[in-house]
Amino acid sequence: MAVVGVWIWLETQPARDEAQARKNLRENVEVLRDRLGEAAADGSLPDTEIAQVFPPSKPAKGFVGVTRQGETVTVVAEVLGHGPPRAFIFVYERSVAGCYAFEVPPPAPGAPQPSTRELPQEACAVGAATLPGSDRLEQQSRDAK
Repeated sequence: MAVVGVWIWLETQPARDEAQARKNLRENVEVLRDRLGEAAADGSLPDTEIAQVFPPSKPAKGFVGVTRQGETVTVVAEVLGHGPPRAFIFVYERSVAGCYAFEVPPPAPGAPQPSTRELPQEACAVGAATLPGSDRLEQQSRDAK
């Protein structure tokens, strides 16, 4: 009976690890949303501040792109979530990545509360990780102005 119990526990461990990684991913998205709101609280949101909020963390790209429409800023980023580390024969940690759009509303009294929505993974896979100073990002910023 104990052998069967241990076998079932070992077989279901990957699903539990993935569930923990997805929970961590959701928590990371909430933290990043709050940090983005804090960065936009002064009424401006330059690309350098966005890049500081969304650093790349392998295998996720982090900050992928910015779209500006009027005073509304939409940031697309790939975010990573980690499950608990496991040390059996090899050190193993389950991680999951998700692609999210963070929409920051126009400046208003108080800190803006960005909204988030999950995008298909292809939305982050299409673009390469862009950092401030790249020609593509500068061109997008100039086009938005």
